[in-house]
Amino acid sequence: MSRKLFIALIACILLFSMAAVAYAEDVTITMVESLTSPERTAILREIADKYEAANPGVKIEIISPPLEQADAKITQMLLNKSDVDVVEVRDSTLTQFGTNGWLADLAPYLEKWDEKDTLTSAATQVITQFKHTAYLIPYGFYQRGLFYRKDWFKEAGLDVPKTWQDIYDAGLKLTDPSKNRYGWSFRGGTRGYQYADTVYWAYTGVDKLADPNAGYFLKDGDGKTIFTLPEVKEALHFYKSIYKDISPKDSIAWGFSEMVQGFVGGTTAMLIQDPEVIATCSKDMSDDQWDLAPFPIGPSGEAVFPNGFGGWGMTSFSKHPDIAADFLLFLSNSENNTYFAKNYSTIPIHINAADLDPYFSEGKFAMYMEMAKQPDVYRYATEPQMYEAFSQFNSEVDQWYQNYLTDQITDDELLAYLDNYWTEAYKNEGKKW
Repeated sequence: MSRKLFIALIACILLFSMAAVAYAEDVTITMVESLTSPERTAILREIADKYEAANPGVKIEIISPPLEQADAKITQMLLNKSDVDVVEVRDSTLTQFGTNGWLADLAPYLEKWDEKDTLTSAATQVITQFKHTAYLIPYGFYQRGLFYRKDWFKEAGLDVPKTWQDIYDAGLKLTDPSKNRYGWSFRGGTRGYQYADTVYWAYTGVDKLADPNAGYFLKDGDGKTIFTLPEVKEALHFYKSIYKDISPKDSIAWGFSEMVQGFVGGTTAMLIQDPEVIATCSKDMSDDQWDLAPFPIGPSGEAVFPNGFGGWGMTSFSKHPDIAADFLLFLSNSENNTYFAKNYSTIPIHINAADLDPYFSEGKFAMYMEMAKQPDVYRYATEPQMYEAFSQFNSEVDQWYQNYLTDQITDDELLAYLDNYWTEAYKNEGKKW
């Protein structure tokens, strides 16, 4: 074989090898989101495009099911072990996804991540919330605050409420059915019971709970529930008075959209909601009409509410786990997470977010930073979502509360149902925290 032919042959082999390597590196990472909207998907697409530009050969596909069917669609995809690599995991779906073995442990990747030390304590806690395993990295938190009509309060000469009692007292003065004005945006529809829970915990305090993530059980109670406490019965009466005395009657059926519209549309004076509502108020109301205050404090001296969150997990059956994990960490780095949090109105996961963008230290978001400085007052608790019994409870409990609020059952009947349900869950499933 001549030297020229040999060199030509080697060149062909190298060219073929290079083509084969390039082909091998052509990878599609499929990501599916749950809380979908065109605006949110566009933000994710921007970040994904940045990743693709920095990683030639990798394509990020984003699947965005319609919001109303998203969780059902995701569950079906995970059941079928479809080609999904990165999946949105929320506080309401973490237990289901983790129990079924659909999520991979991210700990090996987190250990090597150069930004793990800038995560907030809330983010660190959430990462291993279920079975002490790193099933997700949160993208943000939905900590609640009190939205109030600044113009109505000024007109009536009222101070900004600091406690639940303040809310009731101000609500009474601002309620005028003849003008279609009410003090409170009540949520009596889907997941309205979670607002009752925050009132219970404001009366009991977190230290009486078995665990902040198992907020229906008492400490050292061997399965005894909070629904046996006299202060919870008192809290339930107070919760009913908020509906009866300062809320629109049709709010018995209000969900998220209706309660927000009640506030923005000029029917209600106060609303407790997540920071995503900041964008809605900023768009539809003038600055002199509304403001945001810390979550109300109860008789325990504490303000207690769920540290709602969403995040990104990697499927246990991903065909490209190293690349999927790399993209997930890219989504979660301080620069990209701060950008996402600002544009999606969530509380970011890195302690340096306020340094990266003054948006989080000024204006409306500054209130959340102030609450974070008082961890002994503003505390977190949530329902025992780690129990399999939670799924059925979540689907039926709102009807029990509606029956109570409309005087079809008594307080004792409602509390007996709540106590019996979770006492039985504890007997069947044992201690899970």
